[in-house]
Amino acid sequence: MKKLVCLFLATFVMLVGCTEDDAAKWEISPTFTVDDKTYHGTEGKFGIIKANGEADESAFPAGKGRHYEVYFLDSDKSYVGEKYKMIAKHKDSGETVQLYEWDIVNKQSGAKFALDEAGIWKVEVEVDGEPLTSFVVEAE
Repeated sequence: MKKLVCLFLATFVMLVGCTEDDAAKWEISPTFTVDDKTYHGTEGKFGIIKANGEADESAFPAGKGRHYEVYFLDSDKSYVGEKYKMIAKHKDSGETVQLYEWDIVNKQSGAKFALDEAGIWKVEVEVDGEPLTSFVVEAE
């Protein structure tokens, strides 16, 4: 019985040690460049660029609505007739907000939204209800 308990505890410790660290889930995602434009998102899948506002401000200014250009970058998919949705969750408060939902035209769209609170946000992107990607940004 003692050996069984020890085996169970050892297995539990190994499993816990092998799970993804929560801090890694909230690490700010790197930007990437395509055709001299710098995107936030996931390279080869989804990219977003701030289209208005002050040049010297953050890409995601806290509490300020901005217009964004949204690109669907997967060359193997057409996205014709599909609709996308972006949802964001704040790391500290746990607040979840729907940022935008609209149709995809020619593998792109526009979006207007604000991240109300400064801090780290995880943005999840869905296409026709199916997860496409997620990435982490900081609202300043």
